[in-house]
Amino acid sequence: MKEIVNNFEEDIRINGPVEIRNEALQKFREVVEEYYVNNNVDADLIEQLAKHNQQVEDFVRDYSGEDKESFDVKEREIAILAAIFHDITKVSGDFLDHGKDGGRIAEKILQENGVSFELAHSVSLAIERHMGGEEGYPGRMAKKEFGKKFKYPIYKTRVAQMVYECDILTQLTPEGFEKILLLRENDEENRIEDEKVAEEKRITRKEASILSALQSAKESLSFIKMKFIEEDANKFWDEMQKKYRDLIEK
Repeated sequence: MKEIVNNFEEDIRINGPVEIRNEALQKFREVVEEYYVNNNVDADLIEQLAKHNQQVEDFVRDYSGEDKESFDVKEREIAILAAIFHDITKVSGDFLDHGKDGGRIAEKILQENGVSFELAHSVSLAIERHMGGEEGYPGRMAKKEFGKKFKYPIYKTRVAQMVYECDILTQLTPEGFEKILLLRENDEENRIEDEKVAEEKRITRKEASILSALQSAKESLSFIKMKFIEEDANKFWDEMQKKYRDLIEK
């Protein structure tokens, strides 16, 4: 794996006119799915990733609306594009590098389609910064790989912060939870871990996977800081706990 270089100097550029109309965004959604196909991603996983990407985009649209924090149109444009592209390399490349690689590929695709360097690079930075600094699973795995002092670049603007928080918010929804379970099923290390827990607790591997995913979702809840997102996150978490109460209490 190539070395990941921390870069905290550049920042998202939120000035300038809107460049992309809503109807043109469908082309970029299709480009992302084509990238998955061309990199031999499993069809079921592609479907889950497409749903996840759309869910993140929907959250971004909602939380950047006029009734929320009054994000301006340029901030909204950057955030929507980052939501579309943020996981383009998540399962076809190195997971620990998918923020940096995904941002680089998104920037290249956007510029090839006539988008300005300023917008394309701002989208790239937002994607790079959706890895969570040193928080959560990616941060822990990166520290094991690169050393205890390593941390991913974190958001500097509310644009990147919103993309990051909308991404982790999906883990608290039924759709996002199913994606986590599918990712665990497709990862050998996670399957082995779930089998061990199942044996210890005398439950099924599926139940063990659900318990692990619940822990991940609970952890994600603690990373959400934007109040208008946090309110929905707590509602989702309460509903999830009710759904799996019997398993949690085993």
